[in-house]
Amino acid sequence: MNWLAQKRDEGMFRDERKGRLQKTRGALYGLLIGFAICSIFWFFFYSGFFDVKKIEISPLQVLRPEAIEGEIGAYFNGAKQWPWGNRNIFSLSQEKIKKDLMEKFFVENVIVDKSYPNILRLKIIERQRSVVLITKNNMYVVDDYGAVTDFADATTTSITRQYLISPSPVNTPKEIYVITSVTTTYDKNQTFTDSTMVRKWLITANKLRDAGIWFKALDIGLEPSESISVILKENKNVLFELDDTLDTQIETLRAFLASKPKLDQIYEYIDVRVPGKVYFK
Repeated sequence: MNWLAQKRDEGMFRDERKGRLQKTRGALYGLLIGFAICSIFWFFFYSGFFDVKKIEISPLQVLRPEAIEGEIGAYFNGAKQWPWGNRNIFSLSQEKIKKDLMEKFFVENVIVDKSYPNILRLKIIERQRSVVLITKNNMYVVDDYGAVTDFADATTTSITRQYLISPSPVNTPKEIYVITSVTTTYDKNQTFTDSTMVRKWLITANKLRDAGIWFKALDIGLEPSESISVILKENKNVLFELDDTLDTQIETLRAFLASKPKLDQIYEYIDVRVPGKVYFK
C-alpha cells in the first residue's frame, strides 16, 4: 500500500493534485476568514451590543436632564448617518452631538465621552447667566425655559434698582434685565414665555456685550415679541428686530455710537432695524 501511495504521489499528475489541494485549502481558509470578519463586523455594528443604552449627564443647574436626553433621542432616531443607525458607540459622532447640544441649549461647552461598550457620558457647562424679569409691580427670576423660578430676592432687587436708576453705571452685571409693562402677578413655575424667546434675549445680550455696547436692560413692552427696545447706559432706547439681521443691526449701532453722536439731542429713540441705517427722534 505504501508503495502504491508513493507511486501515486510521484505520478505525472502530482503537481496538479497538489495545486488543487492548495486551492481548496485557500478557498476554505478564505471562507473562514471572511466569515470571521463578517461575524466580527456584525457583532460590532449590527448586533446592538454596542448601541448606546445609557446616558450619564453631569449635574445641571438650570437645564433639565430630560431635555438633554430628549435631544439625544432625537439624534438617535433621526435620519440614518450609517446603515446600522446612529446609536452605535463606535460610529457615533462626538463632535456632532456637541455641536447640536451647544446650538440647542446655548451652553458654554459640552464634553462628550464614550464608555464602552454602551454608555454615553455628557458633561455640560452651562453659561453663568439669569434673566431678571421686571414688571410694573414685581421682579422675578426666569429660567431658560421661560418659566418663573421664583421672586427676585432682596439683594437682587436692590442691585437691580440701583443699576437701572444709575445715570452712569460702573459695572456690567452678569444678569440680563428684561422689562415689561404688564402688572400681572406670576406664580412660581408659571410660564411667562417660551424657551425660544428667552434664548433670543440671551443671544442678543451676549452679542451686544461682545460688541462693546453697554446697556442696562431689554424692554419688551407689553408682551414678548420679535421687536424689542435696548436701553443704553445713557438711558437711550434703541429699537431692534430679533431676526437674522441682528448682527448687522448691532454693528450699525456700534458704528453709530463710535461716531460720538450728540445723544442729548435724541429724545425718544434710536432705530437700527433697517440694517446699515440709523433713524432717531
